[in-house]
Amino acid sequence: MEQTEAKEIYQMGVEALNDCDYRMAGAYFKNAAKMNYKPAIAALEKLILEGKYKNVQSKQTLSSNTESKELFEKGVDYYNGRNNTKIDYVKAFECFLSSSIDGYAFAMNWLGYCYEYGKGTKKNLDSAFGWYEKAANENVANAIYHLGRLYYDGKGVQQDYNKAFGLFKKACDLRESLAYEYLADCYFYGQGTKINYEKALQFYLKVKPRGVIEYQIGCIYARGLSTGSDYPKAAEHFQKGVDFGHASSMNNLGALYYNGEGVQKDYNKAFELFKKASDLGDTTAHGWLADCYYYGNGAKKDYQKALQLYLKAKSSRHNEGQIGYIYEHGLGTPIDINKAIEHYQKGVDLGCTGCMHNLGTLYYKGEGCQKDYNKAFELFKKASDLGEIAAHGWLADCYYYGNGTKKDYQKALQLYLKAKSNGHNEAQIGRIYESGQDVKKNLTEALNWYKKANESGEDCKADIERINNLLNKKPENKSIDKTKVETKANSNKPIKAYEGDKPYIFVSYSHADSKAVKEVLQMLINQGYRIWFDEGIRAGSSWTENLMNHIKNASHFIFFLSRHSINSKYCLKELRFADRRNKIIIPICIENVNVSDEIDFLLGEVQMLFKNNLEKEEFMEKFNSSNHIEICSR
Repeated sequence: MEQTEAKEIYQMGVEALNDCDYRMAGAYFKNAAKMNYKPAIAALEKLILEGKYKNVQSKQTLSSNTESKELFEKGVDYYNGRNNTKIDYVKAFECFLSSSIDGYAFAMNWLGYCYEYGKGTKKNLDSAFGWYEKAANENVANAIYHLGRLYYDGKGVQQDYNKAFGLFKKACDLRESLAYEYLADCYFYGQGTKINYEKALQFYLKVKPRGVIEYQIGCIYARGLSTGSDYPKAAEHFQKGVDFGHASSMNNLGALYYNGEGVQKDYNKAFELFKKASDLGDTTAHGWLADCYYYGNGAKKDYQKALQLYLKAKSSRHNEGQIGYIYEHGLGTPIDINKAIEHYQKGVDLGCTGCMHNLGTLYYKGEGCQKDYNKAFELFKKASDLGEIAAHGWLADCYYYGNGTKKDYQKALQLYLKAKSNGHNEAQIGRIYESGQDVKKNLTEALNWYKKANESGEDCKADIERINNLLNKKPENKSIDKTKVETKANSNKPIKAYEGDKPYIFVSYSHADSKAVKEVLQMLINQGYRIWFDEGIRAGSSWTENLMNHIKNASHFIFFLSRHSINSKYCLKELRFADRRNKIIIPICIENVNVSDEIDFLLGEVQMLFKNNLEKEEFMEKFNSSNHIEICSR
């Protein structure tokens, strides 16, 4: 009987609704709802959430009307199982709904919560948002906080950090403790407001302690985000996070022990903390634990374990560089240059200057990959510009030899002077000052650098002796005149391959051109140049090994171009080998030829000497101006 009456009242509400008389429709629906007529309850709730029916009671009415409050309290009993009441989310929901329909703001907040998490009803984020908003408009602090969460997470509404921040701030002003953490996060990450670590710390310290909160506080102290770095306080809060079982706190406390910041350096404690955090799946801790195994800090060195952990770790500049280095040098695993390049490239993409340098050296040397001076130069340049000291010397070599860029001895000198002090770099500085290429010639300065290089382990004894001789006597005039050349040529000194410790020139040629080649060699020997060619190979010795060793030890490499030599696989092998060893190559054409793309690439921008088109004195003048050729002269 009651349901029939409720249905009739509900129908009257529908008619009023069709006439857009929302006040009357709401009144009819409310009466039917009190008879527990579900269509009326749904219709009334819809009107309320759409703002077409205002049901919120005035404070005066609400204080005198205890029915709505009692319904709400009963709902809380059902929800929490308090006051000897068994938990029953369905009944709790019904109580909150009835109390909310009566306009009780606190019930609206709980009703929103039921809708958000599907407690006693189907999950409905739209309804959750609507009821939270109703309660928030009545200054219910907890509802303001929940509404802020929905905006912050983008649940049931478009994500809006600005609105979320405003709501969290309002909730905090009303002393809603649950909002403190969210407001702190807003200040920490700059969400909806400017980053303000001091205010973030202020609110994190108000939050009930737990792992993630102690971690955030520790990070602020460790990084000096609020005031200055305070590692002891950071260690204190990270330790509290560890006590809560928080993995990131374990990792960060481990880092403090590893570096001795705020605590006594202790690799063993660091290792234990990294191990715990890593076992809990913390990807940052994988990298730190890998470092322990790699360097043997707190654990025995184990490159295999280090590699496994680096590969599991969060990708970072450091980790990618370590992986690349392990694969390049075969530490605990077979050498794999392709994998080394892959991980170095990942490190380069993340801005790792060490990876730029290491990848550049692979391309420069062409060991395990295609030699590419252009790529090497780009990588060295980028690393050098970012302050990577190791890259300065390699970039200087590029400018010095013209590999991947135009020769520029001034830039080379500037970079060698900035580079890490070592024998090679110091010897190169000496050569630049000795030759006076693009800089003022200074033999005294050259001698000083050769001495430094020699002390650093680079064999520069011959260079030191040569400069001392030049400083102690008037330098010979290398200008060539026709009569001098003819006189020396007529001396017909026998051609003999040089054997000794001083810088010399290796000669590559086709035996089919012996007559033309030996004519040039005779001229060079007459001018005092130290020459080695294959007639210097002793009987019974390995031909290939002898050639390789003499190319390695030579400072300069002459390649005689003819139709025979450019088609000789042996001559081409020698040229490739010299190029890989960064020898100064002097190409001499003894007849007009069209070279292959490969030979053209190997010779690069080196100026060719056309012996067949030059007079003897002109040829010798051009030869004598070759890069640092004077070091091969007696």
